[in-house]
Amino acid sequence: MDERLEDREELEIDLGILLWNFLQGLVRFWWLVILLAALGSAAYYVKNSQFYTPMYQSVASFTVMTGGNSENGQEEGSYNFYYDTTTAGQLAKTFPYILGSSLLTDAIKEDLGVDSISGSISAQAVSDSNLITMTVTSSDPQDAKAILESAIKVYPEVSRFVIGETKFNMIDVPTAPKEPYNQPNFVKKAVKGALLGAAAGIFLIVLYAFFRKTVQTPDELKNVMSLPCLGNLPEMKQKARKKKRRRDISILNKEFSQRFKESLLSIELKAERELQDKNGKILLVTSTISGEGKSTVALNMAYAAALHEKKVLFIDADLRKQTDRRCLTETEGKGLYGVVTGKCSLEKAVEKDGRSGISFLCGSLPVRNVPAVLNRPEFQETLRRVRGEYDLVILDSPPAEMFEDASLMAEFSDGICYVIRHDFVQKRRILESLAGLESSGTTILGYAFNGVPLHKGRYGYYGYGRYGYGYYGKYGYGEQDEETQS
Repeated sequence: MDERLEDREELEIDLGILLWNFLQGLVRFWWLVILLAALGSAAYYVKNSQFYTPMYQSVASFTVMTGGNSENGQEEGSYNFYYDTTTAGQLAKTFPYILGSSLLTDAIKEDLGVDSISGSISAQAVSDSNLITMTVTSSDPQDAKAILESAIKVYPEVSRFVIGETKFNMIDVPTAPKEPYNQPNFVKKAVKGALLGAAAGIFLIVLYAFFRKTVQTPDELKNVMSLPCLGNLPEMKQKARKKKRRRDISILNKEFSQRFKESLLSIELKAERELQDKNGKILLVTSTISGEGKSTVALNMAYAAALHEKKVLFIDADLRKQTDRRCLTETEGKGLYGVVTGKCSLEKAVEKDGRSGISFLCGSLPVRNVPAVLNRPEFQETLRRVRGEYDLVILDSPPAEMFEDASLMAEFSDGICYVIRHDFVQKRRILESLAGLESSGTTILGYAFNGVPLHKGRYGYYGYGRYGYGYYGKYGYGEQDEETQS
């Protein structure tokens, strides 16, 4: 089994199954997508509203004129309105440079009578012209206007050391802006956050679908297991008003389909034939985790054997959760534990069901320190006795992954029927649990593929609706103890 685990470390990805898992995940976790979308929307709204600082821009546009001089034939005090391409290009380069100079900044601070300027100045020249647009950005609209007016006022004096005498012909004068230029669209931001949140939810569902790797079909296990499939059990459906009658999920119940009954009869016959080939009588039924329908399958296999006129004993060996009372009997409450510890005799503890003809050995209280009970010589002696008195003994054990109980019981069993629920447990976990059972030396006869839904697709027709097998509740520890129970 360990070699198979290593060889199949990376299982092949079937795109059809991946898509199916994604759709299943979407149906199951649609609320997560909505939740993340809502959280994303709220986060974006809060971020943009709480950390938003309104900024205002005051803008002015003007043409720049250079001063005249005697060297080029112009009169002093006259200005040139016209520029060739070269002059305009030089102006476009030098104007922003001067705006960023400390000389201009100092001049503006002196003009305004402040220690610092609460805004930034920028300028843009229209290509091949002397038209300039100057912009001041500030968190205060009045500051933006005042800084721009000051810059326009002091610039000619500062720039004369670089480009000579200049004069501004105003086209658009500075004004105090009424609204921030960076006014956000909070609705748009919220929608963006919602989309990002929903995308995150979809991504998580994709990861869920990719890493789920549950068993969808019996054929998926052929390449990783040498075990035969004893049969497929359809998922059963009960009417809502009848779901409380969970104990009677059996082949004796006329409400259930003939397909369900025939599948269980077939599984039981195959398992029994395998046991007979090994001269065995004790069949251990287990699964990887709780919820796979192990107890339901075990009980119905007992019913099926009784219908084949076999003398059957059903032992509730799941000592940790016996408050479930799936056995439909009224014992002294000791069950297997009581017999092993000498609290009651086997004869008193076993009760026969008049309807099915099955004998039951069931307790009513969960047991503490189960391994210590199973390692007692009396446990092996009890199995030896029932082996001689019955045609078939079915041990309903705890799930193999959760506890070592199943492995301990397997050492004294003649064969194991493993229950695998459709689309429930990852393949690797199944293989690891089977490897633990194989170490006991007991033959795993095969597996029952449980809860297969009805649909026609690439995998054909399977089952009959939906019903949740495997009523376990949570495993807990009650009053019983190997040493202290009375």
